[in-house]
Amino acid sequence: MLILACRVTDDYLKGAWNFVKSVEKKFGHPEKILCPCRSYRNLSHQPVNEVYEHLVIKGMDPTYTQWYFHGEDVNGDEEMVGLNVGGDAYDLYRAAFMNDEAGMEEPTQMADQKFNEHLNDAETPLYPSCKNYTKLSAIVALYKLKTTYRMSNRCFNGMLEILHDMLPSPNHMIKSMQETKFFLKTFDLGFEKIHACVNDCCLFRGNEANADICRKCGASRWKLDKHTKKIKKSVPAKVLIYFPIIPRFQRMFRSKEMAEELRWHFEHKCGDGKMDHPADSAAWELVDDKWPTFASDPRNLRLGLATDGFNPFSNLSSTYSCWPVMLVTYNLPPWLCMKKENIMLSLLIPGPRQPGNDIDIYLQPLIDDLKLLWNEGAIVYDAFDNTNFNLRALLLWTVNDFPAYGNLAGCSTKGKFACPVCANDTKSRWLTFSRKFAYMGHRRFLPPSHTARKKMSWFDGDVEKGSKPRIMTGRRIYDTLENFVNEWGKSSKKRKRKEDEDEAMMMWKKRSIFFELPYWKVLKFPFTFYVSKKLFTWFIK
Repeated sequence: MLILACRVTDDYLKGAWNFVKSVEKKFGHPEKILCPCRSYRNLSHQPVNEVYEHLVIKGMDPTYTQWYFHGEDVNGDEEMVGLNVGGDAYDLYRAAFMNDEAGMEEPTQMADQKFNEHLNDAETPLYPSCKNYTKLSAIVALYKLKTTYRMSNRCFNGMLEILHDMLPSPNHMIKSMQETKFFLKTFDLGFEKIHACVNDCCLFRGNEANADICRKCGASRWKLDKHTKKIKKSVPAKVLIYFPIIPRFQRMFRSKEMAEELRWHFEHKCGDGKMDHPADSAAWELVDDKWPTFASDPRNLRLGLATDGFNPFSNLSSTYSCWPVMLVTYNLPPWLCMKKENIMLSLLIPGPRQPGNDIDIYLQPLIDDLKLLWNEGAIVYDAFDNTNFNLRALLLWTVNDFPAYGNLAGCSTKGKFACPVCANDTKSRWLTFSRKFAYMGHRRFLPPSHTARKKMSWFDGDVEKGSKPRIMTGRRIYDTLENFVNEWGKSSKKRKRKEDEDEAMMMWKKRSIFFELPYWKVLKFPFTFYVSKKLFTWFIK
């Protein structure tokens, strides 16, 4: 009942306290017990009082229904069966090993012998009388500890050796980081390393896969030794890391619980005119109306993309900029779709310089997979229905801060035409003494009879007679940039504006790679940006 109850009621508070105290008494009043909250999920021991606070603040892990880690008897046995986690371990390895075509086979009939070997390995207690940890749960808990506190491999190796000697013999504690990686490699979905030009001109893939130099700027594919000035042919100068999205979507549907959650949006649309979920948005409804075949299957995915630069070295004096590209699955309910475990890292764009407008070069592998998922789809096994189906996916929009918005959309975010909504209708005024632009014309968005339109002294000394401009939709942007020629690379000269250049083209720096997606030009608001929490709070007040 601790999972479903409201956590502010007296009954819940009393029940959580009794739960903690009963576990403490059962295990002989230890200083710490396993914390079953949503964050730790029985992977970390915490002080008893903190476990109670976590249960009240965060709630209990909804998948933890039989409290075998806390002394509950299961199936009437006298002994606690905390190591009988066959269901969880089975689901974990089943998702890792099973092919889509073999998805409907019973577990005992599966031909892959490695599956059963790893399953038995996962259910093995850490040592013969251990009631709290199996080999799998111990490795996961220790590896999480390593990443949380940024332990070096050498330190982790030393800790594993000491733990192995401390535990009763025989035990199954892994002794090194190398063994840990080999054990966890079972669940690895893999990634691709794609060499890139140091000047962001191209990726060495496809027709350029065997090239040693960039055909545009002439830069070497390989790293140059700073001292000898010789090329290290086995060391690439720049490497893009791509995590293929199709295998990860297939893995999502192999979990019965996740496959059920991915249908949530279909039956829970809000009908009161409020937007509680992207499923209630105008963009979602546009997709439903435009492509009814796609919308008829609730399992088809609708995604959002976000990216921004950060310094991975936590050193403010460094100018290194690394850009992760994240995907969000909006099929999930609102309390799950923005959870960090459900946000998918698809690309890791290396530094040291930010890609800027050349980010399209690095988005090519992701765009290729998105086109495949839209045009052809991918065969996926659905564990909830026990059937195979053809999965399709659509990218609804991109969400970024304002500078990254300019990089993805290819428009200017400063200068005379800095507003991406008004485009060439932006009302800007150059302040001679301040040497910067000021953006006026906000009264255009007011109703024609609004009194503020005539307040000359309150604003710029003029009566506002204009009407609000047309918003730059995907179709308008596509039509404007239909014949635009992109120039990639940091080494290329900056595009000079022609004297007779059309004013509508002055704010654009490129034609975004997202327009290669067949549906992108149809979307109403394909590029979006967010405002800060402080600005939003001030605005609604």
